[in-house]
Amino acid sequence: MSTHNSVASSNRRRDSQQSWTGSEIFRSQSPNDVVVQNNSQVKLSGKAWGRIKKFLLCKTDFPSSIYYIVGNEFCERFSYYGMKAILILYLTRVLMLGDDTATAVFHSFSMLCYFTPLFGAMLADGWLGKYRTILYVSVIYCIGNLIVSMTSLPPLGAGEIPGPMIGLFLIALGTGGIKPCVSAFGGDQFTSDQSKLLQSFFSVFYFAINAGSLLSMLITPVLRGDVKCYGDDCYPLAFGVPAALMLMAITLFWFGRNKYKRVPQTDNILLRVTKAVSYALKKKITSKGERKAHWMDWASDRYDAQLIEDIKALFKVLFMFLPLPVFWTLFDQQGSRWVLQAGQMDGDAGFLGTMKPDQMQAFNPLFIIILIPLFETVIYPLLRRPKPLKRMCAGMFLATVAFIFAGFLQMKIQSEEFIKNAPSEGQANLQVINSLDCPASLSIGNKNITVTPYGHSSELNLPVTKNVSTRIQTSSKCYNMSRPVEDSLSLEDKEWYNLIISEYKNQLRTHLVKQNVSSPPPGKAKLCTVLLPSLADSEMFDIFLDETKIQEKVDAWGATNCVVKTSDQYKLTVKGEKTKTTYVSSKISLKNGGIYTAVIEPNKLGKGGNVTLYKDLEARNVSMLYQIPQYFVITSGEIMFSITGLEFAYSQAPASTKSCLQAAWLMTVAFGNLIVVIEAESRLITNQTTEFFFFAGMLFVVMVGFAVMAKFYRYVESPSGDPVAVPVDSIDDKTGIVDLDELSRI
Repeated sequence: MSTHNSVASSNRRRDSQQSWTGSEIFRSQSPNDVVVQNNSQVKLSGKAWGRIKKFLLCKTDFPSSIYYIVGNEFCERFSYYGMKAILILYLTRVLMLGDDTATAVFHSFSMLCYFTPLFGAMLADGWLGKYRTILYVSVIYCIGNLIVSMTSLPPLGAGEIPGPMIGLFLIALGTGGIKPCVSAFGGDQFTSDQSKLLQSFFSVFYFAINAGSLLSMLITPVLRGDVKCYGDDCYPLAFGVPAALMLMAITLFWFGRNKYKRVPQTDNILLRVTKAVSYALKKKITSKGERKAHWMDWASDRYDAQLIEDIKALFKVLFMFLPLPVFWTLFDQQGSRWVLQAGQMDGDAGFLGTMKPDQMQAFNPLFIIILIPLFETVIYPLLRRPKPLKRMCAGMFLATVAFIFAGFLQMKIQSEEFIKNAPSEGQANLQVINSLDCPASLSIGNKNITVTPYGHSSELNLPVTKNVSTRIQTSSKCYNMSRPVEDSLSLEDKEWYNLIISEYKNQLRTHLVKQNVSSPPPGKAKLCTVLLPSLADSEMFDIFLDETKIQEKVDAWGATNCVVKTSDQYKLTVKGEKTKTTYVSSKISLKNGGIYTAVIEPNKLGKGGNVTLYKDLEARNVSMLYQIPQYFVITSGEIMFSITGLEFAYSQAPASTKSCLQAAWLMTVAFGNLIVVIEAESRLITNQTTEFFFFAGMLFVVMVGFAVMAKFYRYVESPSGDPVAVPVDSIDDKTGIVDLDELSRI
């Protein structure tokens, strides 16, 4: 998107009745407009970053009210994106909703967030004004955040559905209600001779949006996963911090109350257009026989000719909006299906640490910041600056490719997922675990095997009988236990077992333990423990993971129930139940999807112990980093589709109908989310790979149709040098962040 050199030049071309300080959310032109001019080529200047530095050092000439507005925006965006980043995992892992139901709830929430700006704008224009709308609706927003945070506390009923649903509804009302108001209110603080300061404000304002969203997507998942509350992921803290930021946003905004310039409400153009269209349709339906050249001409007896002509031009552009929701259908699944996909993967990122599945979304705003300058300075010039509709087609194509990538990645995940199939009728599976520091040779039934020190065998398939004979022998160097030990095993049909070999008082011992092989939920691991005898074998023991007691009053040779824990690093500790003496303390790593048996063996001298972790089921081993290509591609598509779409709309429709374009653009996002809700709740597609390919195919078909529409579209050519005004509240954070260098060229 290329821009004009001066906001003031835009002002000169405005209708003489419009003014800088009289801007309203739904007016034909306003001072909070980013002015776009086609066919100008300007190099990136880097001025925007200098403006941001001056702002952070409080060295600007901004009205003092701007600091409160920008601070409010940063906190609000942190709150919204922080809460939304972890939402899908909360729905599936705490509220225990199925993936489809959770996806439907997530996108219903997103849909409501893009419907409610219409009501927020009408409220500000027709009744409260922008200041009171922002303040009052933010209180509703904050209450919603507090409800979501408090209802995630186990003592207050975590896992119950009604509380979080009420909270999400209030958040959607809040974020949507203030969405069209804040940037417009910031523009109201400047006068007509402060165009350069207005440029700086836009740069700083969108930096605040970027900083808030990017930081929250990185930090909130860490608060969720790395801090433990009640022995599990700390959702109360992860939701509580966004709630605190929203409270801070309200406080900052309220502190500036005596410094704001408040512009009186004016006529709501969106309402006028709606009334004119309704009147024309009513007249057309009720009139008999008479014909008009265009159905809007039926309103000519009540509305002025210019408004009617503007509405006709508006509908020409809105017709091109019809296919657009499908792009958002795919794009918004980054926060739902793609996070759930990441939850089935391995987050190990080497020296970078462990990635959380909900952190992967941060690649979108990160790539936005990197790619917008690249597209403007390299990609578009190489493509000879294609027409907007062609760029939008390219954006749709890239989103299609991203979902094809997601589909193939899902195929890889499913192909490498380890699932233990039940033994056949009359059979049982047995794995031998050797807890000795020397090899052990075994004869089990008609099978002979050797198990390495602290190792385990492959699974043996054995016939089910009441007595399966076993013979175990070690070398003479192994605790002087060279004499073989014979025993018999009783196995049940279609079961899995661990046979544990150990030593006690210089004698070989065996212990048969049933495996629990049902797969843990995504993001979780299952841990079973077996406690071998110690010098204090008359005492009962408690077993802890970090500070959480997972088993109590376990005796020697005790095989405990398995516990499901979030995949993470833990410290496993064994303490005497009465004496509180620590017998064992060891760090273990539980990976996503794995099932483990921890064999706990106290030291022979009673000075500590040893924990050996054995895998009953392999953890998921497809790296989350494989998602990076699909994030890169869909972000590239977003740049070509979203920002270009706004440029197209505002260059082709009359300035007086700008607010209607804003409303229509928000509706494309809302209806895109509605498509996901319908598909998820219908459950017509049960395989996730198939669903990814289905959405890719859907957008490809829509893209072809859109390309045909674009082929026959006739562009409205603006007079040379005539700029196109794009309101900043429509270049929403939904498009990623508007390029700060672009804004520096205004």
